[in-house]
Amino acid sequence: MNPNLRTHAMTEPANESRAIEGKVDVTKADFSDSRAFQLSSLLQTTLELEQQLELFMHEGRLSFGISSLHYEHSAPDCRLNMGNEQPQSVHYDLSVHGDNLGRIRFTRGKPFTTRELDALENLLCILVYPLRNALRYRQALDQALRDPLTGVQNRSAFQTTMEREFDLARRQQVPLSLIVLDIDHFKHFNDNYGHSFGDDVLKAVTASAESTIRRSDMIFRYGGEEFVIVASHTDLEGAALLAERIRRNIEALGTVGGREICITASLGATELKAGDSAADLFDRADEALYSAKSQGRNQTVIN
Repeated sequence: MNPNLRTHAMTEPANESRAIEGKVDVTKADFSDSRAFQLSSLLQTTLELEQQLELFMHEGRLSFGISSLHYEHSAPDCRLNMGNEQPQSVHYDLSVHGDNLGRIRFTRGKPFTTRELDALENLLCILVYPLRNALRYRQALDQALRDPLTGVQNRSAFQTTMEREFDLARRQQVPLSLIVLDIDHFKHFNDNYGHSFGDDVLKAVTASAESTIRRSDMIFRYGGEEFVIVASHTDLEGAALLAERIRRNIEALGTVGGREICITASLGATELKAGDSAADLFDRADEALYSAKSQGRNQTVIN
């Protein structure tokens, strides 16, 4: 037996607002229409959330004159906007089998009729299962690219991000900087206080760095006690200032896991230069890091 799709719709005409709340039974959805069947088939061909919503938006534009689609979910990076927003809107909170599938909102220039809402809900019945699969796929990818201890993205995610940011910086001719961070004497924490405390140090340093960087910056655990910060649209001067703020905030931690202790870090920063490859950019930041360590640690070196 197919489950019910729980929806909540709010339509906002020019001079009134009303709520339509209830269950849309997927067993009663009319899939006989050739266009609906074609949409169902197309949605099954991809697990990419963006592609599924683009396909749905295309059908919504043809069938209902929808001008924009807006989707959001509590999962990271699950906020998508397509088209040009208009004053009349309808939204649905989607769930199936108890799984929250997020909220989808459509807008257009004129109010939605009850008949149109019924037809739109039929289309949502076609979307819901592919959407759930796409969200699960996205979650699996996110877990595979995230460090389970610190919660930040891992080395594999860094490689993919670096390629994308490098290409964007070259194409748009905007600055791009890289900061490499290494916790000083990390082995000392493990050897003297145990690996559990070493994990606490890693998490505390990560939290400190995350609270320091800007929303546009990205931090990755590269391996062991080494981290990389990708600072897009940031020149060398800006990267040096950011690295110093990170270093000072780590040094100011003071207490970790209920233990008073001094933690310091060494950092290397560099900026993308003409003729660089992505590997050149990382290697130069890494060289700056090792210069900082060889010069006494707890400092930032720019290269």
